[in-house]
Parts: sequence; C-alpha cells; structure tokens
Amino acid sequence: MIQWALPTGDVRVKTNPSVGRATRAALTSNVKATMFQPDDSASRHKTTLVVCLLIMTLIGGLTPIGARMAVAEIPPMLAAWLRFGTAGILLWLTLRFQGRRLGFTRAEVPRLLLLAILCVPVNQLGFMGGIKLANASHAALFYALTPVLVFWGSVLARRARFSGIMFAAALLAFAGAACVLWPSIVAPGGGRKAWESMLAGDLLLLLAVGSWAAFVVASKVMLERFGALPTLAAVFLLGALVHTPVALWSARDFAAGGVTLSGVAGFLFITLISGYAGYLLTYNVLARFDATRAMIFVNVQFLITVLVERALFEVPLSAYFALGSVLICAAIALDFARLPRRGPHAASARADH
Repeated sequence: MIQWALPTGDVRVKTNPSVGRATRAALTSNVKATMFQPDDSASRHKTTLVVCLLIMTLIGGLTPIGARMAVAEIPPMLAAWLRFGTAGILLWLTLRFQGRRLGFTRAEVPRLLLLAILCVPVNQLGFMGGIKLANASHAALFYALTPVLVFWGSVLARRARFSGIMFAAALLAFAGAACVLWPSIVAPGGGRKAWESMLAGDLLLLLAVGSWAAFVVASKVMLERFGALPTLAAVFLLGALVHTPVALWSARDFAAGGVTLSGVAGFLFITLISGYAGYLLTYNVLARFDATRAMIFVNVQFLITVLVERALFEVPLSAYFALGSVLICAAIALDFARLPRRGPHAASARADH
C-alpha cells in the first residue's frame, strides 16, 4: 500500500485492485487519522524548556541571597571550601551511580588545575568576599556581564569572530557596571567605613565575574571532550583541595555554635541547590536544547535578587543602580539578538546528564 497527501490535505491510498471500495475507504480514513493527528511533541519540548529556565532563573536569582545569609555567619573562604567540596563529592557520586569514572589522564592535570584555581580560590574570593563587603544585588548585576565577557574572551582566544553588535553590547554593559560602581567611587552616605566596604566589595565582585568568564572560556575544550559532569566534579574537588589551606586559616577563630538557622539555610541552598542541583539542571538543558539564547535570557535573574534582597534586608535602590540595570538589560538584549536561530534540538556544546 502507498499513500500520499495532496496540497489540499486530501489523501490517496493505492491498493491492489482486488481490495473492495469499503476496505479502501477504511484504509484512507485510518491514514488520514495517522497523518494529520496533531503532534504535541514540540509543545511538550517547549514547555519543558520554559519550566527548566524558570527554575534556573529562580535558583540563579536566589544564589546571591543564600550566599549573603551564609557569609554573614560563616567565614567566606570556609563557606566556599565546604560548598565546592560537598558539591564536588555529590557530582562524583552521581557520576559513579551512572557507572562512569572521571577518566582524566596526567596530561589533563595542568588544565584541570588552572580551571580549579579559577573556579574556587579566585572566583569564590571575589564572589563570597564581595557579597560580604557589598551586597547580593551588586553581585547579581555584575554577573549579568558574563555573556559579554565570555564573548570577548572567545574573540581573544580566536574561538569567535568580532561582532559590531557585541561591541555595542559591551559598551552598554560596562556603562551599566560603571553606573552601579559610581556611588561606591564617590563615597555614598553612611560614612567612610561603609564606603570603603562597598568599594572593596564591588572590586572583588568584578574579580569574581572576570574569573568566572575566564573559567567558562577555558573550560570549553574540557567540557566538549569529557562532558560536563566529569569535568565539573574534577574541577570542584581539585579546587576544594587547593583551597584547603586558605579555608582552614580563615576558620581559626570561627565558632560553629554561633551559626543560626539563617546561616545554615543559606549555606545549604548555595551548596545543594545552587552548587549541585543547579549545575546538573543547567547542563541537562544545554544537552537537550538549543539553550544559548535562553541562557542569555536567564541573566535577567538579577532582578529576582534585587527584589528579594530589598524585601528581606531593606537594601535601598539608587537611581544609579536603576540606570545600570537598564543598560545591562539592553546589553543582554543585544547579545540575545546577535545569535542565529537554530533548531530546537541543537546543543551549543556537549554536556552530560
């Protein structure tokens, strides 16, 4: 039997001459029902992506809040060590549960060591230390610069071509960052001590964003070759190991008995939800969807941070911060617009479940 559809939606069924008219009509009806039945797989695919992105945005927006709660009671460098050590162990256990091993050779150790240093000691010095001295909203807004920094890092590494749109996005993004930094530079109200704390915190947060962008660019080769789960597990564990002396030194006067439920909740969130589940969800999305555009959109998560921090800690919003937010949102929009449209199943890079 051979069937085909006409432009009008009609169906012709070709059968043996011996087949009766009633049988032919029944076959035609069945073919129509099969060929023109609505396919909701694309709809389910889109719904799944939207749900994943909403969860990722919520996790990303609450991570600076959790970090602020944690470092208010736990030394920042100790919290970073415990966070990445625990998340690394959980990622490794997940890998072993799948019946897999890390699979790295001695030749990969130098690159893994570089990634580990960028990811844990350097990045967490900027992120945890910056949040303790400044605030969560500044951290979230500066991290929204990541797509622009990653693009220019890729251009310098000759993995991407120069783009006039991205040049404009970079100008907008850095202008936005300058607006956020300006009150810290010109000494805001609250006294000299508050000014020095905010300025130092903002500079540390810029270190965090720069080191994270460098990590994203430098890790691409390892992620594509070995997959996300083995790479992240190895980087987290090695980073925690390298970070051990600093963590132990920072804990010399730490009294664990003074940590309240708020500090514990913040630490558990940035470790189990953000450091472990958040990474798994992110790389599941990258593995299954063409999520490049969506990942850029997720950077508007800083709006969640701003609103939640204002509600919980009564952090005031200045006109400079509002203007910086608008400029960085415009940069994100340009970054989003430069990307070509791709099919729903294309992935930007190899990733593991």
